[in-house]
Amino acid sequence: MARLVLHIGTHKTATTTIQDTFHANRDLLVQHGVIYPALGNHSGHHGLLTDWIALPLAYDLPDGGIGTLQALAAEYVDSDVTLLLSSEEFSRGGGAGGQVDMAALAGVFDGFESISLICFLREQWQFLQSVYLEVARSRIPPRPPVLIEQAFQTGMVDGLWCDYLALYDHLKSGFHPKDIYFVDFNTARAAPDGVLGVMLSFLDLPFGVEALTMVNNGVSNISPRPLPTWAGLAIAGGNPADDNLFSAVQEAFDLEFGPTVESCLFTRSEIAALTEHFQTLNSTLVEHHQQFQPGFEMSVTDRQDTLLYREDITTPFWVRAARRIYLSGKAGTG
Repeated sequence: MARLVLHIGTHKTATTTIQDTFHANRDLLVQHGVIYPALGNHSGHHGLLTDWIALPLAYDLPDGGIGTLQALAAEYVDSDVTLLLSSEEFSRGGGAGGQVDMAALAGVFDGFESISLICFLREQWQFLQSVYLEVARSRIPPRPPVLIEQAFQTGMVDGLWCDYLALYDHLKSGFHPKDIYFVDFNTARAAPDGVLGVMLSFLDLPFGVEALTMVNNGVSNISPRPLPTWAGLAIAGGNPADDNLFSAVQEAFDLEFGPTVESCLFTRSEIAALTEHFQTLNSTLVEHHQQFQPGFEMSVTDRQDTLLYREDITTPFWVRAARRIYLSGKAGTG
């Protein structure tokens, strides 16, 4: 009988890296009984969810999302394999995009011997920051204080759960808690083989990351730097910011603070408020789930001495940024 493993995200937890890597190593995986299907033109399996979630047409599959899920279940249900499906959209909370019907999803694979979900959870301030930066690639994101207020009021950001206790309840609408495996993203990233190593271990594969063909040097879809992105959007004043503006601001930032400094979208007080609000919810999640996953914990980072926060951006930087923007404009007309 077949085993199903659903890698469900969450968003911005190295999901694209996992998908790119497993897609590139399908032949190696199948030699060890793991099927990672090639579906459409993308390394992830987002097209499986288009009947539930409003995704771009580029993800559409010929037989639709549910039709393709049913076809995969019928193909592998009587096989001695592990079917691995990966999409962060499995964990979408709703909003305008919609959400997966977990009970219906579980029902498609009712004949499988076992179903397991693996879900990486990122500390909320890091998650909100990463979502802000991802949104900024294609549209204007909410201002950081507005983003935080939305997260507090709805438990979501851009339709994605940042209230992980609510995410847990959603998953339990279709799956038993014993089949849900949470991974603290910071802990996984700091492990010797990182998130890829965690995935290989979860799949009971007898090799490490050294056996894998890497894509993009093992790091896909890297987020832009937080404060230069925010500064460029602030200068644009609600208008789209082009590459020339971001380039000028990035250069000014590097000149002012150095090219290796790590920055944070939020202020120190905002980080404290986020930590206080979500730490209670996270602790409740850990308390409820530890009986099914002993040892599960969620980390809290303490990097206040090394990060550059939003309130650290003062007048000298803005003057330098204005100068770089002026000089880039002069160069363009020369």
